[in-house]
Amino acid sequence: MTMEVKFVDLKKNFETIKNEIYENVNDLFNKCDFISGESVKKFENNFAKYLGVKHFISCANGTDALEIGVKMLNLEKDDEIIVQGNTYIATCLGVLNNDIKLVLCDIEENTHQISAESLESKITNKTKAVIVVHLYGLMPDMDRIMDIINKHNLYLIEDCAQAHGAKWNGKMAGTFGKISCFSFYPGKNLGAYGDGGGIATNDDLLNEKIRLNCNLGCKIKYHHELIGRNSRLDTLQASFLNTKLQHLDKWNNMRKFNASIYCKFLKDVGDIELPKIYDLCDPVYHLFVIKSKHRDQLQKYLKENKIDALIHYPISISDTEAMSKYNFDKNELNHSINNSKIILSLPMYPELEICEIKYICDKINEFFFVNNLNKIKVVKTQNKPGILNCINNIQFETKRFFYIKDLENIEGKRGLHVNLNFDEILIIIRGKIQITILNKKLEEKIVELNEDNIYYIPRLHWLEFDILEKETILLCLTNRIKEESISEYNFENFKNL
Repeated sequence: MTMEVKFVDLKKNFETIKNEIYENVNDLFNKCDFISGESVKKFENNFAKYLGVKHFISCANGTDALEIGVKMLNLEKDDEIIVQGNTYIATCLGVLNNDIKLVLCDIEENTHQISAESLESKITNKTKAVIVVHLYGLMPDMDRIMDIINKHNLYLIEDCAQAHGAKWNGKMAGTFGKISCFSFYPGKNLGAYGDGGGIATNDDLLNEKIRLNCNLGCKIKYHHELIGRNSRLDTLQASFLNTKLQHLDKWNNMRKFNASIYCKFLKDVGDIELPKIYDLCDPVYHLFVIKSKHRDQLQKYLKENKIDALIHYPISISDTEAMSKYNFDKNELNHSINNSKIILSLPMYPELEICEIKYICDKINEFFFVNNLNKIKVVKTQNKPGILNCINNIQFETKRFFYIKDLENIEGKRGLHVNLNFDEILIIIRGKIQITILNKKLEEKIVELNEDNIYYIPRLHWLEFDILEKETILLCLTNRIKEESISEYNFENFKNL
């Protein structure tokens, strides 16, 4: 069975809430309440309450949130802000577009999150703030991070663009920092149907300054108190977000369930590494990211099978052309750089179906099975014999093996032969078959074999089999090399042996 699996299917999500969306849109157009309208204030209050913070200020997008948030801290040009090396460039723009020095630290190899050790090693007397990115909807060790922040008296800025609803030890992402920045880009866990962003804080003074800055530096029209900018969340997008916020926890739980299915089906695939998560972290799986040294080939194989798999992010920040002039020490960013070469994001969204996840995992298993077979076939070209023990107490000298797939494209019975001078072991790698075997007396034996079953077929036995499940793959081992083996394909000739 072949199916097409999108990386994110926003249409599926929309279908679940479209009646609520249409109702709110009609109400909005009836009021013609398009800029800084009632829905904006409502969403700001609702999201602040959801996070458990005093203030949430909406703005035009997540990048604006970072730039405005950093600007309101009133840092000097020679001050430094530390950011992890594997984030999206928008995080760094929040620093650089405020003329603050950007310092990159490394990440933990297994969790993809900021490394506390690398972070602390980068702190100087000019360090004023740290931006922690809750990447992929996971969270770093926030206990250690907060110890470092408090020890060195630094500002903590949280980039929560991928972590709406994630928690550390029961405390919500976005409630640890002096400010926390969010994006509501459509593909996020809480996404609008256009751009949107915002900043959370418990600081009353910062709240006032941020609001002023987002609204051209004024509270009252034409009364500009400071040089601000125009960065407002549309009332229409706020209306969408109010609707979707009511479903966020449910959708996050669906993401977590989908992640558990991925882990179930991929836990025994030795060539990939699954996400590693701290015990105190309650993730929301904005992305489900695996690691493989065969990443590029695997991504290509999945694409050939109509599965969207993306890379977040294929180029480490230190390796981008835009950052080349800053001369980051790449030897101190090993994990950030190395992980970018082996990470792969699998499809992940709430409405992803179990059958779709299984299809993806089947194709991943198939890729590594075929990939490993190809490697072994190269080794075996010299037909070096090996002894196969402990299969039904058979000692079997293997001199040739091969695999058979695409059997669903062959009509009628398969097999239809007798091995005259060699024995064969049949291993069901995937699928299900029914085998019919006849000995020289034409005594019939019928056996059904499922995935991982192994069956021994002695010489001088006629073999036929039917495919009971699509995409069945068989592995065959023989104790004669191809040039030495003799088979008969005519049933009448077999009867007369």
